[in-house]
Formats: sequence, C-alpha cells, structure tokens
Amino acid sequence: MKISIDQEVLLKKIMGISSVVPTKTSLPILSTFLVEAGKGKVFFTANDLDVSLTTAVECELHGDGEIAVPGKKFFEIARSLPADKVEVSAEGDRLSIKCRKSRFRIVGKSASEFPKLPEQKPLAAFTLDTKILDTMISKTIYAVSNDLTRPSLCGVLWQLKQGSFIMVATDGHRLSKVEYRGQFKEGGDAGDREFIVSPKALNILRALFENRAEVSIKLAENHITFDLGDSIVYSRLLEGPFPDYNQVIPRENKKELVVNREEFTQACKRVSILSSVITHQIRMSIKGDAVTLSVNTPDLGEAVEEIPCSFNSEQMDIGYNARYLLDMLRTMDTEDVSFHLDRNDNAGMLLPYGEEGDLKYQCLLMPLRLSDSD
Repeated sequence: MKISIDQEVLLKKIMGISSVVPTKTSLPILSTFLVEAGKGKVFFTANDLDVSLTTAVECELHGDGEIAVPGKKFFEIARSLPADKVEVSAEGDRLSIKCRKSRFRIVGKSASEFPKLPEQKPLAAFTLDTKILDTMISKTIYAVSNDLTRPSLCGVLWQLKQGSFIMVATDGHRLSKVEYRGQFKEGGDAGDREFIVSPKALNILRALFENRAEVSIKLAENHITFDLGDSIVYSRLLEGPFPDYNQVIPRENKKELVVNREEFTQACKRVSILSSVITHQIRMSIKGDAVTLSVNTPDLGEAVEEIPCSFNSEQMDIGYNARYLLDMLRTMDTEDVSFHLDRNDNAGMLLPYGEEGDLKYQCLLMPLRLSDSD
C-alpha cells in the first residue's frame, strides 16, 4: 500500500478522527487509527467502542492494504509536516511517512485487531438539513449532565413524531428543549421514536457539517449512524429511560420580564465577575421598568448594574447561577428575551421573545436561594 496525498488534506481528514481517540484506555488498539486503502480511496477510522468516525479521501493510490497506526503520533507527524505532497506506505506492521526531506517510520498493529462495528438492521431512516440539526444541537448540548451516576442525563434526548422533532437536555438544575415542526426530507421513514444520543458523537458530527447540506441518519436497536457522504459517524445510544421532562416545565408562570438580550448578557457578564466561585450566584431585583443585577460576595466584593426592562407584576427578587444563565442567553437569536416567573423559589422559563420560524426554543432554570446578605 502506497498513498500520495497533500499534507493539508491529510491533516484535515485525520484532525476530526483524532478527537475520537481516547486519551486513556486499557485497550492499546483503541489508541490507533485504522488506515484502509482500496478502490482509489483511503479510509481513516477511529473507534473508542462508543463512538466511531470513518472518513474517506480520494488520493493517488498504489496497491490495497490496511494497518492500524498510533493515532496521536500519526496526527502529530502530519501536523508538523510542510504543506507539500506526503507519501505514506505500509509494509507489514511498519508505516513509512515521507515529505520533502522528512522521513518517519512508525510501528503499527495488525488491522485485524481493530474493533469492528456491529451490524444491526435499521429500525428507522431519515434525512435532515445540517443547519437545522446544528442549531438544535447547539441549543441543547450545553445542558447535558456530567453526572455518571445518572447516565440517561449524560446525553441529549431525541423524540421523533409525525411532523415534529424534539431535542431535550437537562442536568437537574437547568433544562433546554428545542422543537422543529416540519417534515423530514423526502424518503425519510422516522416513525415515532425516542432515544438518547451521546454528546461526544454530536460534537464530532457538528465539526463535519461544513459545506454539507444534509445528513442521512439511520437508527438501529442500540446505535445511530450519521452519513455525510465522505464521513460516517457511528455511536452507541445511551441507556434510558429519560425523565419525563414535561412534568417539571411550569405552565402557570404568569409574571413576564422582557429585556434586551445583548444588554442583559453584558451586564450579567460584568456583575458575575465578583460572584462566588462555587455558586456563581447573581441577584435579579425586578421593579417597574428596571431590573438590577447585583452580587455581594464577602471575600470578593460587590457589583451592581441596572438595565431597562418590561415587567407585568409587582417587585420581586430572584437568584440564578450566572454561568447557567449566560449559557442559555448565548443560544438565543432574538433581540429580546423573556423570563416567565412565578415565585422566587420556583423554576423560571427563559424564551426568545417574538421567535418565529419552524424552531421553538425554551429553557428552564432553577433558582438559587437568596439570603438577606445577598
């Protein structure tokens, strides 16, 4: 097997799959890339047993073959080479890399040791616009839990229904839900499904969306496959069940606060500089046509900022984690945002104000208890 490929093309292809390779593993083969050559293309694959990415590239190819090579070292070598033609050849368990006057020879492993993907019959298949999917992922993935004792919360829930596609993520303190109301691409067969997708797979997938209009998705019993033509992402589904999030979304929050998103975001950033490093708490004091954001942290200091608002109720104070609040605000696209509130110890809702289009977005945020000294 002998491959001739531009350094920039090689680097771009293996940069994506390097993110799949685990930093620590008890199985040495998982730290490798599988390199397969045949039919005028070379295929690079990384697999951590939960997520797999295969990407293909056309190149000058002489002879077929396959070898598993140390992933991180191969990536470091490719990144260090000058922008010129790179010759990669394999013989036995050795891989040679040449570019101008640079020469490398690294020890690989037999391709037969590399884990194979399980074959399962697809239960559903559909195609989505990458812009829609990218937006929905960005509006939910930040709320995924990292609490491994609650594995079902460590992923994004997907719900497929006739004419509706919902994504939900929650870590118990906040919840993000986005719904797309529209039809899947022609030929799609999704049916009514509910499953939980790994955030690692979704982040890898988003990095591949550039210049691609749509993605084909196949759902099997315990894994999902995303096909982008020259790249395929495979991921195991997370075990459920996902909590019934509809039970925690408040329906009777009648107090509505409307603020300019950018003004509120910048004020929140500034005031939170002096917030507690543990709770990141800020106080929102709402009265009439102004909302005051404040922080009082004994070992750091105080900060106060006031911005105009519209509020349809009597004065109230409520505390929030500023980091959680900013995460939500970053994913809002409208000029203004609205808070739908009840009591200062009940969950509040944050929504894009005047949102239009096929996507409906809403966030839930649990308040923090305020003390008299705050």
